[in-house]
Amino acid sequence: MLSGRLRHSPNLRPCRRVTICIYLQFALGLPTWEKRSEAPLLVSLLPIDYLNACFTMTKKSTRALALLGAAAVIAAAILLQGRFTGQDEPAPKKETTAAPAGAAPADILPVEAMIARAAPLRDAIAVNGSTVPNEEVAITAEVPGKITRILFREGEYCKKGQVLLELDKDELQAERERLVVQRNLNGKIAERLQALYEKEGVSLQDYEVAAAEVEKVEADIALVDAQLEKRVVRAPFAGKLGLRMVSEGSYLSPGTAVVSLVSTNPIKLEFDVPEKYSTAVKPGSKIEFRLDGVEEAFTATVQAREPNINAATRTLRYKASAPNADGAILPGAFANVQVELASFDGAITVPTEAIIPEINEKKVMVARNGAATPVVVKTGIRRERDIQITEGLEPGDTVITSGILQLKPGTPITITKINP
Repeated sequence: MLSGRLRHSPNLRPCRRVTICIYLQFALGLPTWEKRSEAPLLVSLLPIDYLNACFTMTKKSTRALALLGAAAVIAAAILLQGRFTGQDEPAPKKETTAAPAGAAPADILPVEAMIARAAPLRDAIAVNGSTVPNEEVAITAEVPGKITRILFREGEYCKKGQVLLELDKDELQAERERLVVQRNLNGKIAERLQALYEKEGVSLQDYEVAAAEVEKVEADIALVDAQLEKRVVRAPFAGKLGLRMVSEGSYLSPGTAVVSLVSTNPIKLEFDVPEKYSTAVKPGSKIEFRLDGVEEAFTATVQAREPNINAATRTLRYKASAPNADGAILPGAFANVQVELASFDGAITVPTEAIIPEINEKKVMVARNGAATPVVVKTGIRRERDIQITEGLEPGDTVITSGILQLKPGTPITITKINP
């Protein structure tokens, strides 16, 4: 409204009217200002008579124009100072979040730790193996013949020397009887010739021929007895019989299997050990093995090993034995074998993530007096999740197991959890 009055004032030049309008527009508020209500406040700061005097200025009243512009600038500065110092509206309060009770200060690092303890340690490798019988044989006959008697039951235990079956031996028995008669006759002849020889009734040669005939017949009888024995099939050792594969009355050829016989007490275990561990496993070493489907673990003793390493697999085969009086371990079973390489009665182990590897040494961080302290250590046996410490730690030391990468010597720490 004021700027309009200035535009129509005949006493002002056009350029001065424009200048006064610009001052008043700036003082009363530009269109981009957020609050147009501030314009009346600015006008109220200027006296009405002063404004009227400014509006009626002639072209010679340049001083009044300058005063009016200065007053407008001063009023605008007062108003803008209030806006930018936040006096017109209170600043919103910032929300603050209080730290939870018991939380560590920002400069103290929370970590987890463990207490170093000495405990038994076993260094072992896992290999695959198979159970095998202590003794195993397929029962066969040495001579051909018809089976006349089967004297065993399938699946039963038998003793050493127990008769399992018999073959037809009628002809051999008849031959033996004939030879016995012949031997008796030859014996009597030899006795008479001996008596005559003593009386010089016959020559020594005649007597010796008669005595030789007796010995010959006795040798024939022994041969027949041996043939008769071969027609009786016996168990070569004590063990358990398998399934019968022949029937009574069938003709049995030499080498034909009759039944299998196995000895499983003790049971044997065969397994292969990688070449690099072959020197650690010796006869007399103890091993532990498990069978699929059996919760119990079994212990075996290494008995022997092959003299040569298998060039194809780079492994060495071992054989161990384990007691099996109850027959719980069957031959041919797959075995998971734990081969012990070394054992320690009191060893300190730490998680592998607690180790800090450096160029020439290894370290762990130990909690001492509320701060992280690096300790140089030497390591031994390394397992899947932990590693043996041979030097540098003592039982009772508190080893830090988390936040290792954030720790430096002397870093303040607070232990939030003690792991077993």
